[in-house]
Amino acid sequence: MFTIGEFSRLAQVSNRLLRYYDEIGLLKPAHTDRFTGYRYYSAAQLPELNRILALRDLGLSLEQVQRILRDRVSTEEIQGMLLLKKAEIEQHLQAEARRIRNIEARLQFIRNAEASKPLDVVVKQIPAQPILSVRTVVESMEAGQGILGQIMSALPEKNSYGLFFVIWHSGGPFESNSEAEIGRLLSTTKHPPVPLQGGLQLTYRELPAVETMATYVLQGSVEKAHIAYGEIGIWAEVNGYRFADAPRELVLHLPQEADGGDAITEIQYPLEPVGQP
Repeated sequence: MFTIGEFSRLAQVSNRLLRYYDEIGLLKPAHTDRFTGYRYYSAAQLPELNRILALRDLGLSLEQVQRILRDRVSTEEIQGMLLLKKAEIEQHLQAEARRIRNIEARLQFIRNAEASKPLDVVVKQIPAQPILSVRTVVESMEAGQGILGQIMSALPEKNSYGLFFVIWHSGGPFESNSEAEIGRLLSTTKHPPVPLQGGLQLTYRELPAVETMATYVLQGSVEKAHIAYGEIGIWAEVNGYRFADAPRELVLHLPQEADGGDAITEIQYPLEPVGQP
């Protein structure tokens, strides 16, 4: 038997919490001295306490926990509930981490603008390029990443396959139901269709040549993309250009880190003079 202080240290909870659980009948001590009122607990009660704490971590009320314990819900059922909650928390943390990276990137853009930092925009001609791609509506950034993963699996690493790319015909990575074209550059002038999951298919086509392509090499995660787009927009406005076609994102280095911080992407935006019909 352990005193309430000893048991609280074993379970890594407070004495106050154990007293409260005793008062509401959720976890009674194994023995209470009728003369001193001292509470004593058994190590055999640790699984029951951890079951209660796990259910509380799921967001259940004390009344719900009492009902589940009374109904003797199995450990397997509780484990399933915990796994679902774990996945929900992880998804929330990933979203919050993306939000933080986005805030940091916007602050960086503001600092660059206030410091009158020279624009890192390079303008060049791009020849016509053969590609293998699929054009579809993607519900979310995660859905687009899923299609990219399919393409990586479907196309083996051979000399005929070049860099991965995305063309945003409408919307963008942070908009729902955006129209995106995802694929790889080719070094060949023909290629048979390649089936993907969900009825999608990679097909061959040729990207037209671009006389004036504003480019920006971005190092970091997708949350920093607005820095590149912003600088291209500033350059275009200052130099009398307008956007002529959909932007392209060419993946120069696929990310290996979980947050995509090691990715290198060339943002490309076709431009034309403002006065051009």
